[in-house]
Amino acid sequence: MFETEKLREGQRAWPISPFKRYSRVRRRLSQQPCTSRMVVPLGLCLLACALASAASQWVEERDHKWHSLEVATGSGAGFTLLDPEQTGIHFRNKLGAEKSLQNQVYLNGSGVALGDINGDGLCDIYLCSLDGPNHLYLNRGNWKFEEAAKSYGVDCDGKDSTGTSLADLDGDGDLDLIVNTIHSGTLLFRNTGADFSQALGKVAGMDKARGGMSIAIADIDGDGLLDLYVTYYRDTTLMDMPNTHFNFRTVGNRKMISTVNGITVRGSKYENRFRLNARGGIEENGLPDVLYRNLGQFRFERNEIGGGRFVTASGTPLQGPLFEWGLSVMFRDINRDGRPDLYVCNDFDGEDRLWLNVGQGRFREAPALALRKTSMFSMGVDFADINRDGLDDFIVVDMLNSDRRTRKNQMIPRVQYTPVPGKFNDRPQTMRNTLFLNRGHSLFSEIANVAAVAASDWAWCPMFIDVDLDGFEDLLITNGVERNARHLDTIIKLRKQRESRTMTNLEILLARKVFPTQNTANVAFRNLGNLKFAKAGSEWGFDTQGVSHGMASGDLDGDGDLDLVVNNMRSPAGIYRNNATKPRIAVRLTGPGGNTKGIGARIEVEYSDKVQSQEMISGGRYLSSDDSLRVFAMPSGPAKLKVIWPNRGETVINQVEPNRFYRVDYNPTQAKRAQSEKQTPLFKPIDFPDAKRHLETVGNENQNQPLVPWTLGRDGPGVAWGDLDSDGWEDLAIGNGRGGTVALYRNMAGKGFELFKPKTPFPKNPRDILSVLIADGNLIQSMSNNEDGLAFGDMVTISQANGTTLQKIAAKAASAGHLAMADVDGDGDLDLFVGARAMPNNYPQSTSSWIYLNESGEWKESAAWSKALRNVGLVSGAVFSNIDADPLPELLLACDWGTPKVFVNTGEGFVDHSERYGLAKFAGFWRGIDVGDFDGDGRRDFVVTNRGLNSGYETSVERPFVVFHGDIDEDGRREVIETEWGSDGKLYPRRNLATLNGALPWIAERLGSYGHYARSTMEDVFDVVRLAKMQRLEITTLQSMVFLQVAEGFDARPLPVEAQLSAAFSPVVADFDCDGIEDIVFSQNVFGVHREESRQDAGYGLLLLGRGDGEFKPATIEESGLAVFGEGRGAAAADYDHDGRTDLIISQNGAKPKLFLNQAKRRGLRVNLQGEEGNRLAIGAQISLDLHPKAGPSRMVRLGSGYLSQNSATQVMGGADKATAVRVAWPSGDRERFDLAPGQAEITAVKGQGKPWPPAR
Repeated sequence: MFETEKLREGQRAWPISPFKRYSRVRRRLSQQPCTSRMVVPLGLCLLACALASAASQWVEERDHKWHSLEVATGSGAGFTLLDPEQTGIHFRNKLGAEKSLQNQVYLNGSGVALGDINGDGLCDIYLCSLDGPNHLYLNRGNWKFEEAAKSYGVDCDGKDSTGTSLADLDGDGDLDLIVNTIHSGTLLFRNTGADFSQALGKVAGMDKARGGMSIAIADIDGDGLLDLYVTYYRDTTLMDMPNTHFNFRTVGNRKMISTVNGITVRGSKYENRFRLNARGGIEENGLPDVLYRNLGQFRFERNEIGGGRFVTASGTPLQGPLFEWGLSVMFRDINRDGRPDLYVCNDFDGEDRLWLNVGQGRFREAPALALRKTSMFSMGVDFADINRDGLDDFIVVDMLNSDRRTRKNQMIPRVQYTPVPGKFNDRPQTMRNTLFLNRGHSLFSEIANVAAVAASDWAWCPMFIDVDLDGFEDLLITNGVERNARHLDTIIKLRKQRESRTMTNLEILLARKVFPTQNTANVAFRNLGNLKFAKAGSEWGFDTQGVSHGMASGDLDGDGDLDLVVNNMRSPAGIYRNNATKPRIAVRLTGPGGNTKGIGARIEVEYSDKVQSQEMISGGRYLSSDDSLRVFAMPSGPAKLKVIWPNRGETVINQVEPNRFYRVDYNPTQAKRAQSEKQTPLFKPIDFPDAKRHLETVGNENQNQPLVPWTLGRDGPGVAWGDLDSDGWEDLAIGNGRGGTVALYRNMAGKGFELFKPKTPFPKNPRDILSVLIADGNLIQSMSNNEDGLAFGDMVTISQANGTTLQKIAAKAASAGHLAMADVDGDGDLDLFVGARAMPNNYPQSTSSWIYLNESGEWKESAAWSKALRNVGLVSGAVFSNIDADPLPELLLACDWGTPKVFVNTGEGFVDHSERYGLAKFAGFWRGIDVGDFDGDGRRDFVVTNRGLNSGYETSVERPFVVFHGDIDEDGRREVIETEWGSDGKLYPRRNLATLNGALPWIAERLGSYGHYARSTMEDVFDVVRLAKMQRLEITTLQSMVFLQVAEGFDARPLPVEAQLSAAFSPVVADFDCDGIEDIVFSQNVFGVHREESRQDAGYGLLLLGRGDGEFKPATIEESGLAVFGEGRGAAAADYDHDGRTDLIISQNGAKPKLFLNQAKRRGLRVNLQGEEGNRLAIGAQISLDLHPKAGPSRMVRLGSGYLSQNSATQVMGGADKATAVRVAWPSGDRERFDLAPGQAEITAVKGQGKPWPPAR
């Protein structure tokens, strides 16, 4: 009976079966009276003989044992769905139609639990049923299963079972059973060895529990006993109670519900069930979840969520039980402190909860800023280290349809996020999957869009599993729904039906049968290893259509990979055989005390320079529970296997080989994990007590242009470093919004900042101040008329720091944005570029920008120099920099809805060379621009920021993002019609019908239904004649990029994926770590997006460390120290304390700026230039270090760069310890060399006092 049976060529059935069974039989015999042990049963003798033979297959080590796995040959990956006739598993989760129509809760489905119930070494299957008995299938090997639920006493017939889990609750080595039900409580079954006996759990109130869903299991308090967290939903909902009548009363100023259907709320079954929301509408509450603390001997202590074990993020007690709609829950040690933390998925608009275990089984809610957003209808959760950085990431699934047509007929949430300027510690919800990338320091970035996993239809159970055994965990998701109650056309049909005649309550309920079923295909995503996933369901055989709920994994055939069991509504359970052929290792644990399976232990497998890590979990799947087995890819050996036990002790096994099964016993080789040396981050946030909050007021642009994809009214503020008071220290200027005043901060000799108090106070801004510059001690500001749209007043002001106005430049039709200065005409003084950000109320119509020449200290518009900038586009960022061989500064622009542009200076004007330089194909939503020598070749490269890949927009050269804009209905307003591509290669409107109809009411008259709209192309909705009057724009790239100068133009290179996680604004180029290579910092995030989109909040400010070859390494938050939570806008660099390290300021829209002190271990050389009169700071000069026999990277001194901002003119050059001189190419074209003494920290290079360079021959 222990012979290996062939399943398919090269595959072996699980052969190592007798050990656990033998030990269990021996234990039972030892418990019998002595006389009964005198006669040894024949079966036991045979078992002992077989044991001796099988034992030779195991290799015993000090703290583990292993045996070889026989793995099928080939190159396959994926699953085979086995026929019920082959397996003997004929289970279907049946549900009577009328039963489900009268109670929506049944549509949440049922789950499955896997584990070795009878100790024979084979993984068994337990399946829950909503309308019939549960089934227990004992694994008999060779993919044959025998149903035994009734004989084991766990069929739970008539209990309406939902969630289930197998776990050793009493620490005796057997798997006990937990079953949740809708109406019959949470049921506990103790494994006696031969069958199960039900443990009532009355003291803990389990018998009275209703609406139980998922179960998570862990030892929360370190006492060696496994505790339970159970989510509770409801056993019926208000949706199942038509014509419910409410009465109200007012207590003080608060309106309250007094009776429901004539029954007084207080003290009745309706107490705590309903509430009034902020809009006065009625909301139904769910039920509190319960944490059952294990006291031993199947006794449990009941802790409702809201009791003393759970406190707020600030440590204060919760104000009462949390009446939420818990669907799923999982324990995971997120912060790696050895204590299991907790994530709870709540349905509807109740918040998901991330609880951090603070010790002794007590939990504190994670800070608000830990998660920037959550899913709205959160169904299931799973964790994995998706990018192998040692930090656990996680996904939460929702119900966003992946099919465009279905999505257009799907009701959007009632409550939609409205951003408030400066508010970033809230946590909005979004109706889609959310994937959280762990950034360290208990901070996460939500990246489902960039990862391409935001939509997986009406999803239930996510599972990370390495399907193709490449070392990266892939993602499987079950989905489908019996009745899509959010189908808009059906909702309207039923509403009209109720309005047309009087219907009984039963008729109303039964009428819901017309809601369509979504028999969607289950989804598989392959992990590509770069934070991106690709669909692989069809390739991997995981695309069965139907309604699938719970899913669990386990090795059902003993080949060391994970097979799957899926509980399907009305269809046979899905039994999926894993076909993986690549090398692997499988790991089980024997944990300490009553935690016999090592639940909560972390397992790491290290080979080459790669580390895979997983945690041993119990329960946690949506309504389901895996077998306690973990599988790792092992392409080659040997490797190191490390088990980090919950008490932080470690067991390390060296020389682990592929295709082996390891069972690791609790025997720590070291008592406590070695603490890694704490890294000093590059930047340290500095207390800035005088910092003023940026004032941002909400304008009316959404009324003027309701279809714009994002607001333009929250573009500022810019920031600028410069010496305002001529004391030699860089002061700071930060713009402000309408109704505020510019904030000027005096640098107190590097020891802090205080507000300037000008003799003549600056007047309150009549408009938003966007860009700010400091030139010759004067303050230059641009003003945006985007909100008022008036072509009068001021566009630019030039003032002294004492408040005296020197010049005003009159407003134009377009709103002013970015400012930059350089000597464009070569006359020795600084001229001014004024970028046009937008045409008010006509976004995104192209507009013109301007050059103002300095004529004896007054700036005047130059038609000749502005000629090339007519209809240049929507300028977001600009910088002057030398590109070609002559000393004249070129103008580089970042254009929204356009391309990066390079205008070559001819000495008499600018000429657009963008197309010649290969830039014309890179149309994007460009925001900021800066220059640097990123590859050390002495030529000027540039970096441009963009929306990134996490916005929900998709584009490519082949399928660009297309918009049409113009006054389509001739009402005097410019409409912006966004589109998306259909699978048929045609363009369709991107926005929902309700959104379009709100702006263009005539559209609904042309369309008979939401379904009709979903099928309608752009031409169908707007007709060809109307579209012909519109302008068409195409966007081909969303990535922030660097452009490296090559012989014939520029070579475009996307920045790392970490730079694409959020919209980026100001790029700041400097050598921040003083290694002689240019680095980049980004300000990030935008919240003012269209209400159908989710805000872009995944950025915290990003440091990109240059490698010297044009490539960049993204620094972690721990490495950089940057943590800017709001909407980062202007950013600029300066060594404000003169210590030879470049510091940083980042402004936030509607919030205070963030100041960062550089703590780099190395220091750079401070270089001050003194140019000629009219350009004392030598703006436009180029600096490099003489690192004989070559020069280091070239740095351009610029005034105005990035996004609305200005860096200090004093340059800090890294790598100066090996430099012998500073080379300066002056704006005039003259070149000089200034020698350095060994160890010199600062130099002031005065034009005309250096040595000619290159030296004359």
